[in-house]
Amino acid sequence: MTVSQQNSSSQNGNKKALAALLLLIPMAVFAITPIYNFKGPTLFGLSFFYWFETLWLVISAAMYLVAARLLNSMEADEN
Repeated sequence: MTVSQQNSSSQNGNKKALAALLLLIPMAVFAITPIYNFKGPTLFGLSFFYWFETLWLVISAAMYLVAARLLNSMEADEN
């Protein structure tokens, strides 16, 4: 194995770890309901629970998009 192959393999490992982290963070946030199961503070008349979950849906979509692009870039590098 050449040095460039080792560097590529290391970069792919880092990308996989980052993609896994980006996928696990939203799952952990949604799983730990007691951290956001409150009525206040309200935002535009919505209780904290609803606007926090809505905000995290948008954040989760962005994280999933970044993870997918990382994994796709790894696949493109292999070809």
